[in-house]
Amino acid sequence: MGACTTNSNEAIVDVKSYGFVDLEGAKVSAIIVEYDQEIKGSSVDASKYSITDYAILQEKQHGFKETIETDKDGIEGNEGQITRVYVNDQPAPSSTGGTDTGRFVIIEVNTDYILTGQNLAFTTTMMAGVQQTGDIEGSHGTITASNTEVCNYTISERMGRGGRMREVIETDKDKLILPEFAEGSGWTLNYIGNGAFKATHCYSEYTGKYEDFEMPYAIFVPKQEVLENHKGNIALTIHMEHAGANDTDPMAAITSSRAAVKHAGDAVQSHQPTIVLVPQIEESRRSTNDLVASSEANTAIWELIDYILEKYKGYIDENKIYGTGQSMGGMTILNMAAQRDNFFAGIVATGAQWSNSYNKTFQNGGERTPENDPVSFNGWGLDKVNYQNWYYMISDDNILSQTCADDPMATALWQAVADYYAAVGKKIPYDSWSPFENLDDQNARGKALVTHDNQQPGSGINWIGFTQGNHMSTWKYGYQLDYCF
Repeated sequence: MGACTTNSNEAIVDVKSYGFVDLEGAKVSAIIVEYDQEIKGSSVDASKYSITDYAILQEKQHGFKETIETDKDGIEGNEGQITRVYVNDQPAPSSTGGTDTGRFVIIEVNTDYILTGQNLAFTTTMMAGVQQTGDIEGSHGTITASNTEVCNYTISERMGRGGRMREVIETDKDKLILPEFAEGSGWTLNYIGNGAFKATHCYSEYTGKYEDFEMPYAIFVPKQEVLENHKGNIALTIHMEHAGANDTDPMAAITSSRAAVKHAGDAVQSHQPTIVLVPQIEESRRSTNDLVASSEANTAIWELIDYILEKYKGYIDENKIYGTGQSMGGMTILNMAAQRDNFFAGIVATGAQWSNSYNKTFQNGGERTPENDPVSFNGWGLDKVNYQNWYYMISDDNILSQTCADDPMATALWQAVADYYAAVGKKIPYDSWSPFENLDDQNARGKALVTHDNQQPGSGINWIGFTQGNHMSTWKYGYQLDYCF
């Protein structure tokens, strides 16, 4: 049979995005284009393709300055752009430059940047589209260029908060690859109807009712050989994400910040083998809110933790149980630390506050009182006299708080805590620096802050205050630090 000519839109079978979790969430590092035939490696290069990914789209819509917070390579405008194109016989990037022929064209892209925005859904940031703009050679003949894009996403408009329309990007979950969570990674994702934890008789302070429901969760477990070699010395870390990651898909919580990946990474695991548990909170069961209340999710998390402790009994050292979380997740961990005193060996609360009585004007446009907000003041000790003195989260646990200067609620709360301790002659260890300082210097200062005798009253709380950044920036900056983990 003689050679034929095919248009690329007919020859391209599939387009998938391939990536990893960076400080601001999931990020595309390569686009995988699958063809219906073998492609000759010598016929492809960057000039033959045009692409769209999240960084490129955002810069097109909003410009470089509004989109990029840190340009690591100092080349403006190359964020998300093509860095290398080659053929491979597997649907994955190759460290050796691919193969001479294969059905997959791998388009690697620049990831040497940090977005100004942060912690968006992985189904938003893992978008990818490809247009073949030049002719290439396949095993069936020439594959010609096209003027249309083949992509793995859709863009629509939906009504958002405040009645405003907003753009929504939805990436097909079957057309994205995050190898950090793939089979063999140690991660297991448990979905409703497929492995989710069956929680029972869980009390909600929101409603006063008890609920039975399935809680999705993700869990990282070291290899069995590691478990056996370190039996009795395995740590357990519970990580809770912010409300922006509320979903039914457990992938949402482990991709919305760098925390879960960092806990499961070699740097932590080689120092202290750890099981990492990440409960997935649904929006309808938001675990905590700013009204000093928690949902049935709080009770369910305890049931899930107890289940894991029993399942790995003899392996987990119950003196090495840790909690981390940001925003809603940090509030949940603080809440739990007070519910079971000394359960956690240490917690990191990032961009987290408990109650908002320290900045009522910012939160509500006016002072919150028992009269105008009866939901907050429902008889659980919060009366007209003492409702402004709610320090429920203070315990003698080993606490690291991280806040940003432009997060008035979290900053104001921890300042109130510091003032509260100062009133009895105790000083909370505190340091403040720019999150854009040299990272080694930041780690050194973090180490100096937390490595002190914390057995004396008032010494169990440590506070890092970043001099720049808003609420959601806090976990970008906090999770770039290594020593505190």
